Amino acid sequence: MHLKNKKILVTGALGFIGRSLLEALIEQNCEAELYGIDIKPFPSNANILKQHIHYEQLDIRNKELVQSYVRKNRFDGIVHLAAVSRVEDAENDKKNCIDTNYSGTKYIATAAAENKSTWFIFGSSREVYGEQKFFPVSENADLLPLNIYGFYKLEGERVVKTMFENYCILRFSNVYGNTYDIPKRVVPKFVQTALQGGKLTLEGGTQIIDFTFIDDAVRSIIRCMEFLEVGKIKKETIHILPGRENKITDIIDILRKKQMQFSVLKKEARNYDVQQFLGNPNHMRDVLGLDPNDFTTLEDGIDKYLLRISC
Repeated sequence: MHLKNKKILVTGALGFIGRSLLEALIEQNCEAELYGIDIKPFPSNANILKQHIHYEQLDIRNKELVQSYVRKNRFDGIVHLAAVSRVEDAENDKKNCIDTNYSGTKYIATAAAENKSTWFIFGSSREVYGEQKFFPVSENADLLPLNIYGFYKLEGERVVKTMFENYCILRFSNVYGNTYDIPKRVVPKFVQTALQGGKLTLEGGTQIIDFTFIDDAVRSIIRCMEFLEVGKIKKETIHILPGRENKITDIIDILRKKQMQFSVLKKEARNYDVQQFLGNPNHMRDVLGLDPNDFTTLEDGIDKYLLRISC
């Protein structure tokens, strides 16, 4: 791994992807000096992180504090994952979405960019595309965000592109797969409801989703970190997804195959949800050398998720 003795910051370090990434870097003995910031206090059950990272509880909406922190440490690389990370949460608190996903990104990027050699990875989303007419969607498709979450992810991308020479924007698509995930997201919500024999709420029901298993997302981020560090890539925008067309009802079918007993309540689709998305993974394959065929299928991913939450 090409990160030995490098100072790497992961923002959103206690979030779903951030914590998963840090644990993978530690497990793989990356030999980097790892730093993490998050708005949450450090959890008592995170012994692996406690032994291996420099953690600071920090709100990225606080311009003075976050910029002082970044300037003081002069990081070699930053993986920026801190965000309001659900469309529904963004819609319910638009100000927090703007302050976190846009202003917070701008504060960190402004301070980090003062060190010209710092590389920057920005965790973006397939939500920047909104509803598309043609599939699969490539990175150069029109950007037509449907909701405030997608709009300010796009604004965050623009901040990064303006400030850095060495950056990679990663557009994730419906990542799922371990116990750090937000319980209200579709896969953990459906799985937990099914396990409890409850009533699963299906809003819409015709959605097409390109689901991405967390281990594949983490592996892709690490590959991107290494390539940025050695100068193999710069100024890239890349999908991180398998490019597989899954119906939202496929989750229900997979759970029913496991003999789970639950009911389904159908509701109208929410007006801020993108109904269909299928991404083109070819640029990811060409630039990062990651074969989308090696990405975990939805059924295998749910199997792995079930094992993880049972431990």
